[in-house]
Amino acid sequence: MNNIYKTNENTCISFSGGRTSAFMLYKVLDAYDGKLPEHIKVLFANTGKEMPQTLDFVQACAENWNVEIIWLERFAQKTPEGSKNKYQYSTKIVDYQTASRNGEPFKSLMIARRYAPNPVARFCTADLKIRAIFDYLKFIGWEFPIVSMIGIRADEERRARKMHGTIESGQERHLPLWVDGITKNDIYEFWTNYSFDLALPNNNGTTDWGNCDLCFLKGYSKKLSIIKEKPELADWWIEQEKNLSETLGKGAYFRSDQPAYADMKIIATSQTTFDFEDDETIPCFCGD
Repeated sequence: MNNIYKTNENTCISFSGGRTSAFMLYKVLDAYDGKLPEHIKVLFANTGKEMPQTLDFVQACAENWNVEIIWLERFAQKTPEGSKNKYQYSTKIVDYQTASRNGEPFKSLMIARRYAPNPVARFCTADLKIRAIFDYLKFIGWEFPIVSMIGIRADEERRARKMHGTIESGQERHLPLWVDGITKNDIYEFWTNYSFDLALPNNNGTTDWGNCDLCFLKGYSKKLSIIKEKPELADWWIEQEKNLSETLGKGAYFRSDQPAYADMKIIATSQTTFDFEDDETIPCFCGD
């Protein structure tokens, strides 16, 4: 029987920095007796808004498993009037020490575009993550399409069926955890008993704190809960909405169907309890 964690083609492992994608990396390493072949690359695209614990975890995986994880950041700037392309992008290789920690790649994208991403126009995912990976693989001379392993679990059936085996941005998306029947319960059990772990809440295998700390795609009450625990996390998002609004001369927000981040900070910190009906977190490429 073929091992679903093995591949004979040029393959990238899209490592989000969460427990699920780390578990997928562990399974791939295990399939190759702890050493990845040259045709498999592990890539982590940093937006600068990941939690510090996420960056620590990515580094811990690299060190404990003796595996190279390539850290990428992609920056944007608006080109001069009359240029062929409206925006210019640059992707660079960073590492644990030099990685952005105050949203610098994300901020550059919004300054260039002059508006914030939103649930309808989720360009942050494409521009900061998917295309960062594409740029790197093109730089090292890989021909497309390549195989992209993404950590989507068996309990994410709707997402998985839409993604598995499809080609997007030059990547044929392969979901080995889904094929293998791995659920968030398996993820929970693995990391609960492993020698190191992501130092963020383990809510039955997932965490609301993963990916960008207060990502606009997260459910409203999840964002309020995070802000209540760490109010300072809202400040960067408040600053971005303020700066965009001043630049454009009108309100500019990540979501029109929810309060601005400044208002969410007031709501989350001005009362001891809140009980809002949780809207669904909108999934994106980032994974867990």
